[in-house]
Amino acid sequence: MQISKIGLINKLQFISDFLRPHTQRAYLVGGSVRDFFLGLELRDFDIEVYDISPEKFDLLMQKLGANGYGKSFFVYKFQNYDLALARTENKNAPGHKGFEVQLCNDEALAAKRRDFTLNALMINIFSGELLDFYGGFKDLKSGILRHIDDKSFMEDSLRVLRAVGFVSRFKFYLAPQSLNLMKTMNISDLSEDRINAELYKFFKGEHLALAYKTLQDLGLEKKLFGVEFDDDNFLKLLENAGKFVKDEALFLYLYLNYFNIKEPFCKKTKLKKKLLNKASQPFFKKEISDLELLKIASLMPLKSWLGLWDKKRIERAKFLGVYEEKFYSQIQAQTYLKQGISGKMLGLKLESEKEKEMIAYLEGLKCTMS
Repeated sequence: MQISKIGLINKLQFISDFLRPHTQRAYLVGGSVRDFFLGLELRDFDIEVYDISPEKFDLLMQKLGANGYGKSFFVYKFQNYDLALARTENKNAPGHKGFEVQLCNDEALAAKRRDFTLNALMINIFSGELLDFYGGFKDLKSGILRHIDDKSFMEDSLRVLRAVGFVSRFKFYLAPQSLNLMKTMNISDLSEDRINAELYKFFKGEHLALAYKTLQDLGLEKKLFGVEFDDDNFLKLLENAGKFVKDEALFLYLYLNYFNIKEPFCKKTKLKKKLLNKASQPFFKKEISDLELLKIASLMPLKSWLGLWDKKRIERAKFLGVYEEKFYSQIQAQTYLKQGISGKMLGLKLESEKEKEMIAYLEGLKCTMS
């Protein structure tokens, strides 16, 4: 299959001109190809190179001014290009990094080391030819995550979590045979930091409800969060909230508060404090009064509140005038300090007076509308 040279191939013109005197087999691979066919903007380009010896490749990368990283085989970084020689990987030790890496001169074999068929697509950067050895293009168009090879897939347990991230980001569905295989895989060899890195990708996706259901289908909920639930109402809330709130902390906010597990979870987890702080925002599972909305608005503009998860709440926030800006109280502590009120009594007095102020504000809005 040939793809248009316009657009993508032109973006690769610089690197293809650099490599052309030395090889005719260099391919855009992995997520770069997937994202191209999904119509997403490509910020990084993964290039896999053939027919060049490691010694010559190192010299070429030095000439290019690329920086190498990695242990067994250098991957070279130059601007937004990642360049590496084609390779295969064989499991030789426990853990996510326990692999023996070898050079490979066979595109089909090199592609086989990848996780899913849609990530094994390759585009020749010189000719624009698409190589698809495992039916990845069809799976991509159908939104199906299908693993390539049982043995190689099971050698890396991180792929189970990666699948959840792909579901969340792209609305992919697991092929039944891949789901069944992943159910048998144990992620206990992964460090908490490595697990959390994949969870962040899940949290950033737009299809949280589908990803959460996938996570449950894989039997991972208790492993990741220490608990298990079966609540269709939560799934509906998660799906609906994602239409109105775009924030990577949304899943944790809803999950920890809806099921009332925030305190024990936060004591154990090593997730980013920024996410946990957002998950601690005020939570109202059912109806919320205008007065409560104003109290939250005294802390933040309501457009920043993760609980603004439906059209009704958004419209009320805008009507109250606290969607874009906070509610600013005119009550000053100094006034009551001069009256000799301090300590705990001062806090209670300020809270009472601010509530009266908010009630008066709401009454004023009613008068304006009548």
